[in-house]
This record gives sequence, C-alpha cells and structure tokens, in this order.
Amino acid sequence: MWANGLGRQNALLLPESVSSLSDQIIVYPTAFAAGKRCMKSQANNKPKILVVDDEPDNLDLLYRTFYRDYKVLRAGSGPAALELLAQEGDVSVIISDQRMPMMSGTEFLSLTATQYPDIIRIILTGYTDVEDLVEAINSGKVFKYVTKPWEAEELKAVVRQALDTHNVLKARTRELTRTLRQESLLNTVTNTIRSALDYRQILQTIVDTVGHMLEVDVCLLRPFQENQLVDEGFIYQKLPEKDTETLGQGDAENVNQTFSVSSETPLPLLSQTVWETREVQVIHDVASDERIQGDAVELRSRAAAFTDANICSSLIVPLICRQELMAVLALHQCYAPRIWSEDEVQLVMMVADQAALALSQAYAYEQVRALAQREALINTITSAIRSSLDPQDIFAAITQKLGQALQVDGCVLSLWTEDDEYVRCVGLYDSSEDVNTHSPTNIEDVKTHNLPQSQAPIKGNPILQEMLRTQEPVIVPDMGQCSPETKGFDLHLRVPARSLMVVPLLADGKSIGSITLKQSKKSRQWLPSEIELAKAVAAQAAIAVQQSHLYQKTREQAERLLELDRQKTEFFQNISHEFRTPITLIQGPLETAVSEKEGLSYEQSVIALRNSRRLLRLVNQLLDLQRLDAGRMQPSFRPCDLVEFVSQIVESFRPY
Repeated sequence: MWANGLGRQNALLLPESVSSLSDQIIVYPTAFAAGKRCMKSQANNKPKILVVDDEPDNLDLLYRTFYRDYKVLRAGSGPAALELLAQEGDVSVIISDQRMPMMSGTEFLSLTATQYPDIIRIILTGYTDVEDLVEAINSGKVFKYVTKPWEAEELKAVVRQALDTHNVLKARTRELTRTLRQESLLNTVTNTIRSALDYRQILQTIVDTVGHMLEVDVCLLRPFQENQLVDEGFIYQKLPEKDTETLGQGDAENVNQTFSVSSETPLPLLSQTVWETREVQVIHDVASDERIQGDAVELRSRAAAFTDANICSSLIVPLICRQELMAVLALHQCYAPRIWSEDEVQLVMMVADQAALALSQAYAYEQVRALAQREALINTITSAIRSSLDPQDIFAAITQKLGQALQVDGCVLSLWTEDDEYVRCVGLYDSSEDVNTHSPTNIEDVKTHNLPQSQAPIKGNPILQEMLRTQEPVIVPDMGQCSPETKGFDLHLRVPARSLMVVPLLADGKSIGSITLKQSKKSRQWLPSEIELAKAVAAQAAIAVQQSHLYQKTREQAERLLELDRQKTEFFQNISHEFRTPITLIQGPLETAVSEKEGLSYEQSVIALRNSRRLLRLVNQLLDLQRLDAGRMQPSFRPCDLVEFVSQIVESFRPY
C-alpha cells in the first residue's frame, strides 16, 4: 500500500503470473501521476539485459530474478533474439541457453560477438561438455559459463560483474572514441598546417574540419590582426539533408567559403555573432544568456543577428598564441538548443591551440611576404622615378602601383601647397578602367586620361585642413558616419568616395601635395600596415615631386643657356659684320694706292680715317663689355643730353 501526500490510499495489484506483469499493472486514476512518470524514467534508465531460452519457465524465472534491477528483454530462440537486438539496441548483458533448436547458444553468441562486441555474454547449460565450453569461450567470447540449475544470488552476482565489465568497456570505448576523434581532428589540422603556408587555406580547413567533426550547423572564424577583427571571415555551413541529396559535389562545396563583413550578402550577418574575447564562451541557450541579451546597443545588434540566423546555442573559442589573440572561432547550433559537453569544449580548445600556433606561423610568413611586397613596390616606384625624367610618367606609375597594391577603387596624386587655391591632379588610377594590369601600356593609358580637377577650395576642405594641421594621414573609414562638415569633401575624384585615406607629401616640413586612396562602394577599415605603406610611397612621391621641380628648373636653365648662346652667336655675327665693313672700307683705298703707287686722295683719306676710328670704337666697346663682365670696370652714371647721346648712337650705325 502506498499513500500520497493527500491522505488517499491507492492499490497496486500484481497478477499471479508475473510473466504478464507489464500488461496487468492496475493503478487507480486518482493516484501517482508524478510517481508514474518517475517510474517510467527509472525504467528507461535501467540497464538492459537479454535472456534467451527455448523453455518459457526458464524465461519467467530469469525475468522474476532480474526485473527489479534491470530492463529484461526475452527471446525464445537465437533468431528471435537477433531481431530483438536489432530493434532495441544498447543491451548490456546477454544470458543465453546453450542447447536450443534452430540455433545453438554458441552459434548465437558467436554472431553477437561479431555484430555487438560491447555486449557481455553469459551462457547457461545443463551439460558440461568440454568441447562446447571451449567453443563457447573461443567463438562466442563468453564472459561466464553458468551451469543449470543455478543459484539466483550467484547468477545476480555474475550479472553484476558482467554489467560492471560492460560499463568499464563502454567507458573505455567512449574514451577511445573521443581520443580517436581528437587525434583525427588534430591530425587533419596538423597536416594542413604542414602542407599549407597560406593562412586563408589554413583557416578554411579549420572551420571545415571542426564544423564537420562536431556536427554543428555553422562554424565561422574571423582573424584578429592589428588589434581588431578583420573584415574577412571563413565559414562552414551544414546543408539540410534534403538539400545535400539534391546538390552535386561542386554545389555542396559552396557552403564552405570566405566572406567580407562589408559585402552585401547575408554572410556579414553571421559576422556579428563573433566578437573579440580571450576566454571560451559556452552558451547553451542564446535566448537567456546575458552575453547575448541586453539593453546595450552592441548586445541588441548581436541578439538580432542571432535571432535572424536562428542560432540557439553557441561556443565561442579564442585562438591565442604566446598571449596574443590570433582569431576567434564560433560554433553555432541552429533551430534547437544544444548542451555543449565538456569533451566537446576540450576538443575545440585543443584544436584552437594547434590552430593558433599554425596561424602564428602563417601570419609571420604573411608579414614577411607583405614586407617583401612592400619593399618590391617601393623599389618599383623608386626605379620608375630614376628611369624617367618625365614627371607625368612618374606620377602615373606611383598611382597605378599603389592603387593595385592596396586594391582600392581609385588613387589620386595631387600637387598643392597651403598658399594655393585649388589642388592640381597630376596622377590618377581608376580600378574600373584597369583592364589589363600587366600591360606595359597602362601607364601610357593613364597619362592620356583627362585628369579631373578639384572644385572645392583648399581652405574650405576640412580633410585637407586637418592634414595641413597634423601633417599626418587623414583616415575616413566611412564617409556616411563622419561629421557633417566633412561629408561631401572627397577631393577631385570622378566617383564619390565611401571611404578615404589622404596621405600628405612632405618636403622640408611643408606639404607639397597629397595621395588620396578611396573605396567607392563600401566602407573600409584601413589597416596600420596599409597606412604605413601609403606613407612610405608618399615619401618616395615627395622625392619624385622635388626631383620633378629640379628637373623643371634645370630644363628652364638649359633653355636660358641655349637662348644666351643663340644671342651670343647672333652678337658675334653682328660684330663680325661691323668689323668687316670698316676694314673693307679702309683696305680698298689702301690697296688702290699701293697698286697705282700713288698717295691717297683727300676723300679717301677721310673715309679711311673715319672707319679706323669706328673700328677702334668697336674694339674699345668689346673691351669694356669684357671688363664689365669680369667686374674690372664699374659703370659711372652722370647726367647727359639724351638727344645728343641718341644722335651719337645713330651716327655710329650710319652707312659709309
């Protein structure tokens, strides 16, 4: 008799034949609803044992012996027992008779040893045939050999030992399975680490392997570089079974991909489900977790992302190497909550440790390669500066090489000073017109473009004014979120910019121009390494501008020297003419007088005297010019009669 808490009595009637116990338990309707549920729960938690005997009385006896402590399954033959095992599963112990029609106990246990190796097998027999005993032990892998008739307590002790053995075996199997799972996952990650230096390939393999091994709906990873989560991410998504059946292999691979936070696709929504953390975040239920739900703007945005993605449980794991955060890995279970086991958490942490080490090595390799690319870019620009004397060639090469290296939509090099009214564009790179980046004619194409000019005065442009004030690059990740006075001032670019980086060109501590880099369609978080590269190129560009100015001055000086040389040549031509005329006029009468052996007439003597004086005056003037040029004679200034002075000058050029 049992009594509930309300004082009512309720009867539990047992039939005379316990064999039909499960069908004839009578519980009055008013009693033990909670107790009934408890009994069902306890029954479901009982270990299962299977008894096999062709004698119904033996089956009933075995049932009455074990039903209180175990869930007893009964079968009258070997084939029936095999069917029952296939239906039920998770049986701990089998107690089988040896002598049965259709299939002997040894044959039956041999089959179960192959199909269900974790089940502990006990054989009952009324005969002590040594051959049967040896066969049962060898082929059936029997745990105990019990003879009939048996003592109930002794059989119970044997079953308890068998159950303990089964539990130990099951625990060890589970541990070995977990270890094998860990080793398999770690080996996959390690092999990828050793075979690939590209960190993108490493990260994609990590999310693919972890997502597949832990059977999550979504596994994504975002690298952490230069104190921030980068825009690029890597994702594994599990397709529903109905979708995977209809997709080919090529289509199925599309669930594993990279994404950009700034792209116009649903994937950036998932990027909000990963955040910077240095501790493992185990989230069993997103709906009630304080790390997801809250009044803060960041938490609201995060909660909305989890809701839109139907994520119910998450596991956020940081990848840390030498106390430096390398990336953040997120595992998401969608549509139904999931209780993350300690084994799963430990497994992911082990993978994270290995992945962080690999990522550190890959980052080091990428940094060395990026540094090499940076040096190569600077060397290319330096070579372009040295190989060409045409400033337009140099400026076109600088904008094109820098724009391609940073993968921007546009790059503009402008020359201007603080005193100028507008900036002057001297070099332009436009990615939309960059059809063949390896063609040597690209720079010529860039040179022939009509370069845009600024429409906004320098003094009214807050971006340029800030750059003049700080002499440092001005970074605008998103023009849509900047201050109102800054909006609309994106310099003289053909297409309005969404994101800007303006780097000054400095010479002798003053700004002589700027390099403007832009993204048109999306915002961009400019990395410190990108800023440093732009500054290094700007320094080379400033040298190029100075060299261009020197080249212009040198060319102007050369042109002036050519003009002076031309004037000198013309001067000597005139002087020679001036010398030749009086000499001819003197020489003619003298030759006539010598040939005729007569003296000169008065008129001829006057002509000869006047031309000799003219010749002497020209020689004295040349000597005066030489003395003035050498600084050995200083001019003296005094009042004079301008009319008389001009008359003398005209008289000196009067023909003879």
